Amino acid sequence: MTQRLTYHLESTNSLNDRQHGFREGKSVDTDINELLSKIQTARRDGKHVLVLSIDIKGAFDNLQHRAILKSLDASACPVNINRLFHSLLQNRKVTLLTPQGRATKDQKQGCPQGSCSGPTLWNLIANEILNQVWPDNVHIQAFADDFVLVIEADTNKSLVADTQSAITQYSSWCSENELAISTEKTNYILFSKMVRSPNITWNGYKINRVKSFKYLGIHVDDRLNWLEHINKQGEKANKMQQNLKRIAGGNWGISQIHRWTLYKTVIERMLAHGSSAWCLNPKFKMKRKLSSIQRPFLFHISGAYRTTPTAALQTILGISPLNMQLQFEARFTTIYA
Repeated sequence: MTQRLTYHLESTNSLNDRQHGFREGKSVDTDINELLSKIQTARRDGKHVLVLSIDIKGAFDNLQHRAILKSLDASACPVNINRLFHSLLQNRKVTLLTPQGRATKDQKQGCPQGSCSGPTLWNLIANEILNQVWPDNVHIQAFADDFVLVIEADTNKSLVADTQSAITQYSSWCSENELAISTEKTNYILFSKMVRSPNITWNGYKINRVKSFKYLGIHVDDRLNWLEHINKQGEKANKMQQNLKRIAGGNWGISQIHRWTLYKTVIERMLAHGSSAWCLNPKFKMKRKLSSIQRPFLFHISGAYRTTPTAALQTILGISPLNMQLQFEARFTTIYA
């Protein structure tokens, strides 16, 4: 049923191209690269750029069934599929056995993450806001329920006004679908030489400006130098390595070939996440930092002396320098994405 609905939506180009989540041919890489392209183009044109990261409270759990059915009707999907989903979502009840007896309540919302149909039904709802008419200087995109707004302007005043207007438009869509925004987790990052931070509010609540924010597992900073992302990923890799050591045990450990395999399939994969966005042309500082992250893992795999040069360890183990590996993958992804 879900496959047929997905086929209908994709074959008729019903879903907006700016939705990158749960879609064939779309990924974290396509999403983050579209975002960076918008930012970099606006900065080259001398614009002030504000990127607003929006957090919807329990998006999947609070999705209203009436909103899903309304979107299904508007999608012009085949009648048999439409009727199946109407039958599935109407007159649903939740029953709980308690010491006082059976408790029953109508279920009118909820599209659980992890369910087969959940992602496709969410994309139907999200398609409404993506398809709305937005000003030329406002860009919206999404990966599932992770939305970002990119607003560009010539002056601080117009940047604030255009951002508030975009928030009002987005907020109206949320209200129509009974979705709430977490103002504590919603924030913005500014790409500009402005000294004073723009005063951005959402329904009276002040939205915080941050120097960096985590989007789809990638730490985007206001200088786009990616050092913070590399540092964070390095810390995460070290913690993962310590956990693997504890699992292996202090006395018996694991063989060298297994240590090599764990590095290539777990640690390196984690470090390579989103590399097409930040490692196409790594600068010297990035290369040096990536080398310092890789070096302890090379020692752990080889058991060599601490004075052994990094290049020698890489050659002996048949492991490429981390910056070269990530750059290769970044360029490969860019070419074939």
